[in-house]
Amino acid sequence: MEKLYVLYDNQCKLCLASVKRLKELHTSAELRFVSIQSYLEGTGETVPEFGSVDKDKLLAKLHVVDETGRAYAGADGVVRIIRTARGLSWMAVLYRIPGMSRLADNLYRYVANRRYDWFGKTDEGCENGVCALPDHHPKDRGKNGK
Repeated sequence: MEKLYVLYDNQCKLCLASVKRLKELHTSAELRFVSIQSYLEGTGETVPEFGSVDKDKLLAKLHVVDETGRAYAGADGVVRIIRTARGLSWMAVLYRIPGMSRLADNLYRYVANRRYDWFGKTDEGCENGVCALPDHHPKDRGKNGK
């Protein structure tokens, strides 16, 4: 079974929801999820043969890296995962239609560039499905918290 390393932004609510869905897929590959933040800090799982990539480039798109170090970014990465998913692999064929990869990449970049505005950003990031919630102490609350 091949391993695919999925590098994602753990401060992006859309990315976290996407990772949750990806974990539910039945795939022919072992998907290993690595937050970009932990990868850059050196505290996460190592990704084989994956060279250094600029932080801004990593955060701009999801990256999928195979065991040889070949990287697939953005829509290419999504399609790489879909190719291994039972029941969804037929969708990867659509990506080969002339112009479809360009359209998919443009759509991916459009959403990715607006993901924090549209879906929000976690305050401290989430690891292993656990998110830290910010402390809220509203000044306008009464004695009963209302």
